[in-house]
Amino acid sequence: MFPFGTSAWGATSASGVCLLALYMWCDSFTSSWQGALFRRHSLRPLQMLCAVNLCSCALTAAALLHRAAPHRATATLLRHPMFVADCALLSASSAVGQLLIYRTIARFGPVLFTIIMTLRQAVSILVSCAVYGHSISAIGGVGVVLVFTAVFLRIYCRKRKPAAVK
Repeated sequence: MFPFGTSAWGATSASGVCLLALYMWCDSFTSSWQGALFRRHSLRPLQMLCAVNLCSCALTAAALLHRAAPHRATATLLRHPMFVADCALLSASSAVGQLLIYRTIARFGPVLFTIIMTLRQAVSILVSCAVYGHSISAIGGVGVVLVFTAVFLRIYCRKRKPAAVK
């Protein structure tokens, strides 16, 4: 079934680990790079939002122009007001979310933002497990404990640092 004699578990695990590593690298690079841009160029969050959305629009336009034949489905969807309203609401909520992300990075830095996002994802996983009745394996439990320990240790060390300086 799988080429080169790999099992379903091995193929899924290897590709999953690679995708997870790539996600973590890109996620950490993005917030660190944005933090550096805020410091180096004294940007405001709205300026960052406009620049990122301009790049996103340019990439989307390039991808759409690359297609030779226009799609009739797009024209059909745009004729339905509920679809257009849903797209507008999704775009507005996405823009507000991005603005809050940029404001958090500009004010508190990329490290605290990464901690916030890690906590958000960990809590989301725990709530999902509770709601849908999924269990967490022992290794998964160790991972959750490790994440929360790292976050609380960082908070503890930050609070302790100003006290030591006095």
